[in-house]
Amino acid sequence: MIQVSYVSRASTPLSPEQLLSLLVQSRRNNTAAGITGLLLYGNATFLQVLEGEAEVVDALVERIGRDPRHAGVQVIGRKVVPSRQYADWSMCFERVTPQALGEIDGLRDFGAVDFRFETLARDATVVEALMDHFRAPHWDPLVRELDARDRLIAQLRKGLVQARGRAEVATLVIESLVEAGRKGALGEEHLRLAESALAQVRHGLPG
Repeated sequence: MIQVSYVSRASTPLSPEQLLSLLVQSRRNNTAAGITGLLLYGNATFLQVLEGEAEVVDALVERIGRDPRHAGVQVIGRKVVPSRQYADWSMCFERVTPQALGEIDGLRDFGAVDFRFETLARDATVVEALMDHFRAPHWDPLVRELDARDRLIAQLRKGLVQARGRAEVATLVIESLVEAGRKGALGEEHLRLAESALAQVRHGLPG
C-alpha cells in the first residue's frame, strides 16, 4: 500500500457547485477503487493525499495530471505505508479557512492567503502539519478526549468525524442551490447533482 500527496492549481476557482461535483465524483470512484485520503481546497489550490494499492493510486494520479480542472500538478510525496492513515474517509474534504488554520500548532504565522501552490510545493513542513491536523479531529475538544478511550468510544469518535464530513457535503449542496437560484440557472442537471450528494449524506457514505 502506498500514500501519495500532491499539490495543484485549479484551472479556474471552483464554485460550490463545481466543488460538490468534484467531491461526489471522488467519493464514488474512490469507494469503488479502495482509495482513501484527504482533499484540502483554498485559493484555487488543491492539496490532496491518496492511499491504496500502488497500481490504483499511481493510475489515479496520472489521470489527475490530465484532468482539465487541475493545472501544474506536482507530486510532493510518495511512500509505502503499513496501514491506512485515512481509513475512515473515501475522501475527507475541508475548505481552508483562517479559523481552521489558526488551530494548527506550528502554523501560527501561516494564514489562509498562504495556502497556495508555490508555498505548499516548496515547504514540506507546512504540508505535514496540514495533513496531520486534518487527519485528526482537532476541531472539537470533545473528540480529542475520546481519542484516549477504548474501542467503543473510538467508534463514537469515528461517527462524529463522519458526521462532520456529511455536514460539509450538505453545506456545499445548499450553497450551490442558492448560487444557481440567484442566477436563475437551476436546472435538471444541477438537481441530479444535488440528489446524488444528498444520497451520500443519507446513506452514511464515509467522508
